Amino acid sequence: MERYKEETINSYNRNAKEFSKQFQELTDVKRRYEFQRFISLLSGKEILDLGCGSGDHSDYFANQGLNVTCIDISDEMIKLCKEKNLNAFVMDIENIEFQDNSFDGIWTVTSLLHIPKSKLSAVIDKLHKLIRDKGILYVCVKEGKGEGMIKDKELETQRFFSFWEKDELLKLFEKKFSLIESGKTKLGYTTFLHFFFKKT
Repeated sequence: MERYKEETINSYNRNAKEFSKQFQELTDVKRRYEFQRFISLLSGKEILDLGCGSGDHSDYFANQGLNVTCIDISDEMIKLCKEKNLNAFVMDIENIEFQDNSFDGIWTVTSLLHIPKSKLSAVIDKLHKLIRDKGILYVCVKEGKGEGMIKDKELETQRFFSFWEKDELLKLFEKKFSLIESGKTKLGYTTFLHFFFKKT
């Protein structure tokens, strides 16, 4: 396993509850536009939460009547998902093991940003195969330039991040998906880019 991936996994495993609390504080699912927009665009109920963390988003979607499958590379995060009775699996985004055309939608919030830029095209190809015709893909990443290991001083740990500019990311996704809409949100010092895509 590559060093960047191993360190990122270890960071989430050692600090799963701390990260879970951080993510909860950032997310007000009942008020965030993208959750309801995602649901409104779906043509079916089968969705995949890619890099689900402790499962707060998956739990919300399940309570809205969707059939949610969630995956994360961290064993400890998946344990927290299973405490919520979610259909959760330890799985690497770069090696997803589901059959093609399995999902009506895929939800990827701050998970693809842990993938090196050189490897994202292959991941996008796989996501395209997993989504059914006219299926919906939601992507949220951090805006910026470059990639590398980033230290979290508060938790004394580090994780791999890739940062993206809008046009840079669109060039990759629009080879396989059509853009429905995009936007950005600023939280503190971080700007997040949002994209809704449809499989064409």
